[in-house]
Amino acid sequence: MLLQQTDWTTYYEKVIKTKHSSSSLVDATMIAKIFPNNKDTTAQGKPSCSPDRTALFNVLSGAKNDPQIWSELSVTDCLRIDYKKFQVTQTSELSLVKSIGLSSVLLDMDGIIAKDHFINDLTSFVSMSDVDLFGILTIKHHDDGIPQRELLLTSSNLEVLDSFTNFLLNHPDAAFLEIVERKECMVEDGSSSDGGAHIRVFRQGNGKGSRKQVAPTLLGHAASLSSRL
Repeated sequence: MLLQQTDWTTYYEKVIKTKHSSSSLVDATMIAKIFPNNKDTTAQGKPSCSPDRTALFNVLSGAKNDPQIWSELSVTDCLRIDYKKFQVTQTSELSLVKSIGLSSVLLDMDGIIAKDHFINDLTSFVSMSDVDLFGILTIKHHDDGIPQRELLLTSSNLEVLDSFTNFLLNHPDAAFLEIVERKECMVEDGSSSDGGAHIRVFRQGNGKGSRKQVAPTLLGHAASLSSRL
């Protein structure tokens, strides 16, 4: 078992010696909950630091929602943690979009765009994912509890990206998302003659529109596209 094979005593002593943790989740109070038996000693006179399983699970489970953790992750890690690839149904040889990749990121859009090597890492991840359209769905919770959602779409085919942009902004099937393009969002467009990435960024007025709603909407439009674009 992983718990039994981990040197918890060494970890505990390191945390106490530094008097802080690199994670915002694990402060002194949480350390005390995870290691409630630290006053017990082993035969060698060291603290007996067997963690409380419930407290440890809660910390690990809550880590996915910790803003500090997401802010410290690389672009690639942010994109791969909660990524899903969708196949477009009813495609033919003429179809321009046969697959769509969507990554949900628990940061605001400006936060992930500002990360080092954003364009290069994004382009590499899209290439590795082998999709015709890729999207990043970001979320930021305000003090009033209302989530602010934004969407970045990228494709090496400018006609495809323009088609999805027009669809999101003007089509009745996408109206419920309340999409507005963020033209003031300064993202370096990586497009080039050799098939680099074209990028559009949108603000989503419907805070309840998660990937479960966005994906079917994009897939529905993708199924209608053909090389006649």
